[in-house]
This record gives sequence, C-alpha cells and structure tokens, in this order.
Amino acid sequence: MAYEGVKLRELVDRAVNHSWSIPEFQRGFVWKPTQVRDLLESLWLDYPIGSLLVWNSGGPVEEQHAHDSQRPALWVVDGQQRTTALCILFGRKPYWYPSVDDWNRSLAKYDIRFDVNATEPPYFWVANAAIRRASRTRYVPVREVLVLDTEKEKDQRLLQELAKRVNFEGFCDGLDAMEVYTKLDRIRKIRDKDVVVITIGHDLEDVVEVFSRLNSRGTRVTEADIYLGVVAARNPGWVRETFLPYLRVLADAGFAVDPNLLFRTMTGVGIKKVRFRNIPDRFWKADRIKPAWDRTSDAWKRLIARFKEFGILSSDPMPTQAALVPLVAMVDKYGDDRDFSIGLYWFLQASRFGRYSGSGTTSLDEDLRDN
Repeated sequence: MAYEGVKLRELVDRAVNHSWSIPEFQRGFVWKPTQVRDLLESLWLDYPIGSLLVWNSGGPVEEQHAHDSQRPALWVVDGQQRTTALCILFGRKPYWYPSVDDWNRSLAKYDIRFDVNATEPPYFWVANAAIRRASRTRYVPVREVLVLDTEKEKDQRLLQELAKRVNFEGFCDGLDAMEVYTKLDRIRKIRDKDVVVITIGHDLEDVVEVFSRLNSRGTRVTEADIYLGVVAARNPGWVRETFLPYLRVLADAGFAVDPNLLFRTMTGVGIKKVRFRNIPDRFWKADRIKPAWDRTSDAWKRLIARFKEFGILSSDPMPTQAALVPLVAMVDKYGDDRDFSIGLYWFLQASRFGRYSGSGTTSLDEDLRDN
C-alpha cells in the first residue's frame, strides 16, 4: 500500500490522459449538480474531501467502456464520483466517459458558477435559466478559471482581463481590479490543492471485498454494487457489453430502472433470491449467469410489451419498482398470455399496499420462493 499527495490538476490529467481508468464493475456518474457544487465549495473553504483509493492491477482488466490499446494499470476503486466531478469542474472529459454527446450534456447539467459579489455562502451556484441570462462577469463559469495556469503569460492575461471586466461592470463593490483578481485567483488556486491517493495491489476479487469493507463504514456502495463486482471479476466484459447497455434499452422503452433492481430481477429469475449473501457462490460463474440473463432479458421484453397493451407506458407512475422483480420472475415462469391479467392485478395491489417497503428483501425472497 502506497500513499501520495496529488494535486487536483494532476488528478484530472490522469483521468483525461487515461493514466487512470475505472473497472467495469464501477457504476456510472450519479452525483446531482448540487453535490458537484458542494465539492467545489468544500475546496474553496479548505474542507477535506477525503482520500482516493486506486488499485494497481498489474495486468489487464475489463474497462466499463470501450478501450483503446493503452491499458492503464491504475484503476479508481473509491473516488470515481469525486474524480469525475473534478473533471466536470475543470471542463475536461475523462477518458472513461461514455461519449462526447454525454459529456456535453453533463457540462450543461453541471454548470457551476461563482458569484463574484458573494461575501458569505453560497459562493457557488448551479446555473439556472436566470443565471445564464445574467452577466458572465457576475456569475463566472468556474471551468473558465480552474483551467488557467498563471505561470503561462496567456493565462495570466486572461485572468487579469476577467478581473478588469468584473470591476468595469460594477461588481465587487469597493474592490479594485487587483483585489478582484486576487478573489478570482483563489478559485484558480484550487487546482493546486492536494488530495491523498492510496494505491493498493490486490487480486480483483480482493478489490471487490474492499468495496464491501468500505460499504460497512458508510460509503455509499450498495450490496448489489459489490456482487456486480463479483460477476465482473468472473465474467470479463459482461457488465460493460451486456448489462449496462440493457439498462439503456429499458430506459429507451420508458423503463429507466435502477441497476440494482435489474440485477435483482436476474437473481430472482435465475435462483429465486434477491438477498445476495444467501446466493451460492457457484451462481456467479459464467455457465449460470448467461442462461439466467437470457431468461431475464426475454422476460423484461415480454413484460414491457404487455404493460403497453394495458396502457402502462413507463415506470414513472409506479409507486415502487420493487414489485417488478417478482413480476419479471412470474413472466419468466408462467409466460405472458392468459394469466397475465392476474399477475398484473397482483402487481398493482402489491405496489398499492407497500408489500416491499421496510424489509423488502425478506418479502421479495418469500414471494420468489413461493412463485
């Protein structure tokens, strides 16, 4: 295990230049715009943002997205959300981002601005329509400042010109252009703050266990994330090439379900359990996962087609998605023909009365066992 201090600008460089990547069992970027803003404000206020855990694989590993001939040995295990958020704040696309179009949408969604007039929190805002219509010298896009390296004459001149525009337009009342420059430069200097990076060298399945230990300490890693990591370790490429694309297929059909729920439908179909720790180890091997997945994806396809016949065009109106797990299992076992209306009635009643609230996994396991 090794420790090093890495400047934020260097961390972003590593993500952009593919010196770091993320293994396929890592989930995508899920932070809300307010979380990205809060990360920046923590850095502005000199609050700690925690260390990053990086895995030195020492060999080839399946990436979450398509890869090129450069295969990094260093993989972000804990800190992907923060690393991606920093790349967004700098306006620089990390290599692992799915596509340019996705990246451009993210830049618009996570458009964080600095209020030059602020003398107390909040200093930073998620840009809305009103902020975008306001002067860019009142609400300064932080990515335009964080990328500046004032050791370069061109960048120093850009920051000086911005400070002069702020002063000329009457913002930062009582401050001259040099004092405005100092205020803006405080944002720019965030790029030189250090974060601790811990590097470990273990087998892939040990890294999945690290996920589990982190989860027990309160890190937001779900049980399904951990076992999806097990599947990724034993079935290289399956998560990236099969599981994640199918989530997009479902979303395009109107059913934007959580990855954890989709994973539970597979175990519900394949072994009639959703409490992962009770699932035998042999189930996670390729010869069991593939047939279970084929049955699951087929059941989802048939279920969505029948839903639409009954006027259910998306998952949005559903009070809970948990009842989809046994319904998918029922479609797999009994088909989707004459008995579907009975299954649909059960689904609506289970959703209405909160059958799977509280100890939901216990009720799900009971219903799957009796199915």
